[in-house]
Order: sequence, then C-alpha cells, then structure tokens
Amino acid sequence: MLNLCFKDIAEFEKQFDGYYPTDQCECGGNFEIEISTAQVQIADKTITVNECPVQKCQKCGKQFIGHRIPPNIYQTYHQFQSHPGNNICMMSIRSDIRFEYAKKADFKYDSRDLNIPGCDVDMDPTNTEGFSLPVYFDRKVLNNFYTDDDYELDFFSESYGDIGKKGTNGWPYEWKIPFGIDANDKVILFLGDLDQIEDDRSIMFLKSYNVPSDHILVETELYQAQLKCIFSQPIIEERIILLRDGFYKKVNRCYGIDLSHLENEINEKRTTITKPVSYTEREVSGNIVALDGILNEGISQDGLKELCKAVGVTDNLKGLRTRKLLQAVIATKEGAEKAAAIVAPLFRLNDLRVCFAHLLPADDIQKAKERIVETYKLDSFTEYRKLYEALMNELYELYKYLNVAEFGNTCT
Repeated sequence: MLNLCFKDIAEFEKQFDGYYPTDQCECGGNFEIEISTAQVQIADKTITVNECPVQKCQKCGKQFIGHRIPPNIYQTYHQFQSHPGNNICMMSIRSDIRFEYAKKADFKYDSRDLNIPGCDVDMDPTNTEGFSLPVYFDRKVLNNFYTDDDYELDFFSESYGDIGKKGTNGWPYEWKIPFGIDANDKVILFLGDLDQIEDDRSIMFLKSYNVPSDHILVETELYQAQLKCIFSQPIIEERIILLRDGFYKKVNRCYGIDLSHLENEINEKRTTITKPVSYTEREVSGNIVALDGILNEGISQDGLKELCKAVGVTDNLKGLRTRKLLQAVIATKEGAEKAAAIVAPLFRLNDLRVCFAHLLPADDIQKAKERIVETYKLDSFTEYRKLYEALMNELYELYKYLNVAEFGNTCT
C-alpha cells in the first residue's frame, strides 16, 4: 500500500502542482504501473483510493501515485469537507472509460493505463486522448498474422516489430502498425494504431486474443522506440541471434526446458560478428563460422530431446543430432516435408562453414559448394554477397517462425 501524508490541503496542492512523474527512477530502474491501494492523509481526513494506479520502480521498489489521480483526490477532499465529523472515506478509480479509437472492434483495455507517462499526451495535436493507450493480446495472435499470406509480420529485435496487411492496386499496405512484447509475453499495440484496422478478418484475429492489461509497458522496446524515440534496429545478424534467444526463452517458459549450450563461448562469438561492407570472402566466412557456432552448436542436444518428448514426438530419437531433433519438433506441427524445408537454412549454414573453415577432403568441400550454388542459383560460389544475404534472410525467417509457432499443447 502507498501511504501519503500532508499536514493540510495547501501542502497537498504544493506537492502536486504541475505533477507529472518520470518513467525512470533515480536508481536507473523503470517505473511500471501497478494497481494497488493508496492511502492519503490530509490533515485529519483519510482518503483510501482503491484500485489505484501506482508507479513502482522495478529495480528499487520506490512508488509514486499515478499522475492523473491527485485531481480526483483533491475533488474528493473538498466534497469530504462538507461532511463534518466524518474523517474517513474510500474512492475507486474507473478502469472502463472508453475512447473514440477502434470503436468497431471494441477492444478490452484499461483506461487507468493513461497514468503511464507519455500515454495520455501525443506529439501530434490531431490525436485526442486515448491514442497512445496500450491494448494487450496473447502472444499467439502473432501466429495468425505470420501464417496468413495476406499479412506481413516483421521483427526489428527480440520483442519489437510491426504487422501489416498487404495492399492492392500498387499500394504496399492497407495498414501497418508497430507491436511490442512485454515481460509477461503479452503483445501490445496502441489503441490509435488499431484504429487503422477496419476489415473484419483482422479484427477477428485480434479480438480472439485480446486480454486484460497487465500494465507493463515502459520497459518494452515498443515504448522506448515509439514514445521516447530510442530506436534500435539491429543488423539482421543480431536480429537472428535475438530471435534465437527469444525462442530459447519461450521454450523455457512453456516447457521448463533449457536449450542453452556453451553460452560463454556463444557470447564471445557474438562479439566477432560485424556487418559485411564489401562482402569479401574474409568478411562473409568470419560471420558464417561464428553464426554456425551460435545457431548449430549453441543449442543443447539433450534439451532438444526433452522438447521432442514434451511436444509428442514418438519417433526413435537415437542417433538424431541437433538439426534433425529441431526438425522433428517442427514436424509435429507442419509435417515431415515442410519441417525439412523450414529447418534447411541451418543445414546450409553448416555446409558453408564446411566450405570456409573445415579441414575435409577437397571432394567433400566441392560437393558442399555445389549444393550451395544450386540452392541459391549462383553463377559461381564466389558470389558471396548474394549467397550471404539469401542465407541471412532464410535464417531470419526460420527464427521468426520459431518465435511465433506453438508446438504441442503444453504452452499457455
């Protein structure tokens, strides 16, 4: 419970004159909204505010009352003064105020989230109150947009991206809006952005997974980018690794299985990856070798076997190694043929590592090169930029798939 004490109403007015707390604590932590109880003592009057939005530092625990609440307390105090002899009262903060955006969809949202700094103001004066209110969805909603060819889903990083509905008649998109994923694995979109969506199928996808607010926003990359203009657009190599990390976290959350392996060595390899400038053999080969270590070697074989069992793989796993085990997991959802195609980029990554850095007979290396040339329709193996960019795009799509696909029935 948050307790606030003031000797008189003048001290209260002074405290909250122009009050608008920041989203970041002095200790460096971020404030997130929690719904709790605040007790405010003004002289001899005690006002208990139930279901009150309170800012709480996620690092040190410091608390502040939501910036939209003091006017309500001030009004209640003066109403209170007209009832002498009564020194205790209770009030609640409404959560069901509706705004003009996305009326057709009638999404669930919590109007108290306007107490999150920045959510009740907008740089665009044409945007009225409620535009930047967060609306929350089960993460499974992403799979709907990812698997439907009428939509495009993109990740900028592990937990931030955008969703778009492809356009017609030369227009790239009918709509395209940013999303974030919070610490509770909830997908967040802003109410004003959702107002762009009018087609029934898109609304149905979203409504099916709309969930109550968990009030977590400030620490998301969505908030940092959209409301604080702290943008991060990692290179595709880093985005692949971030999505790999996201996949591992998802598996741990859903099944309690740890897929990490050789993480200290992985972190060292990660620092060696840079964006190729001229796409020379040296630049490309260095990244290929590092990524092969991170993606093909940096996954627990024992963990994958546990995952196979958890999602219902009934085949004999004896003799299967990491890529084949991952393929078996995917096959439970997609079938054997499609699973082989989805996981194929990891085999091609390994072929390239063999070509660049493995001590094998020349005939074996030549066969690996020929497979790469045929796969990417190259004139020669030395078209390094073309093969490299094609492989990066394939790996990105693979790990994007692993982040949104649901395997088995255990994950909730």
